[in-house]
Amino acid sequence: MRHFILFVSLLFCISMVSAQDDDFSDDKGSSNGLNDVHLFQGFFQDAPVSESIFAEGGIVYDSYDGWSQFQFGVQGGMPINEQIEVGVGLGFCSWSPDEGDGQSGLKDLYVSGKYNVLPGVTNVSAGGYVTLPIGEEKIGAKKLNFGAFGAVRHPVNDGLVITGVFGIDFMEIEKWTGGSFNWQTGEYTEPKKKTEYENSILIGGGAIYAVNEALNAVAELNIRTEGDFMQLTAGGDYALGTGSRVRGAVGLGLDDGAPDLSLLASFLHFFN
Repeated sequence: MRHFILFVSLLFCISMVSAQDDDFSDDKGSSNGLNDVHLFQGFFQDAPVSESIFAEGGIVYDSYDGWSQFQFGVQGGMPINEQIEVGVGLGFCSWSPDEGDGQSGLKDLYVSGKYNVLPGVTNVSAGGYVTLPIGEEKIGAKKLNFGAFGAVRHPVNDGLVITGVFGIDFMEIEKWTGGSFNWQTGEYTEPKKKTEYENSILIGGGAIYAVNEALNAVAELNIRTEGDFMQLTAGGDYALGTGSRVRGAVGLGLDDGAPDLSLLASFLHFFN
């Protein structure tokens, strides 16, 4: 219930800001300047389709209660045409408990695609993703997960864009069933591994604000119904003027399933 109340409050604040400039929808060109500014949490689950190939390399540090992890990765995308974009991401994860030994390994390959249903000032897109199980089980990878989403971006005025996303994820889990021991015969039946899928709803909202011609502030709140995940992220995106952007953000976990603290840093380049 608190997830729902918090998200409704966010939507109310956004709607109040939007009401300040109802006439902006007639300005066809003003929203395009912020389309190259990617979200942090919703890097792929976003509405705009890029005009050029892009790639990002970065690092994420997550701190949980009792353990922490570093993630190193590359991700990027390519427009097929003006309305279709495909993306891919691959990373390496190293996690360490406060006590004992940690684990490191390759993550699964993330492949996504989206279709810009409504191009223009207000962008609306639908898409999906799948994780190809090439990673290592010791870090919780090697799972065939998939999902779908819908995303929207709407410019409030020349320097402010609001975003929203609604999606559903299907996560592969493993369960062991059927193990038993007969005390009369002394026979032991081995348990069998069974693969099942759990679904989780994603609800998210955010805003991008142009501080000046080079610097943009990015804020996001994402909620997932499974795993008690709620995270607020705030950061900056700085354009270097060479088709490249330097990006950094801080994330705060608002529920037990999210990292208590996240630090993100990356370098994004557009190949014009």
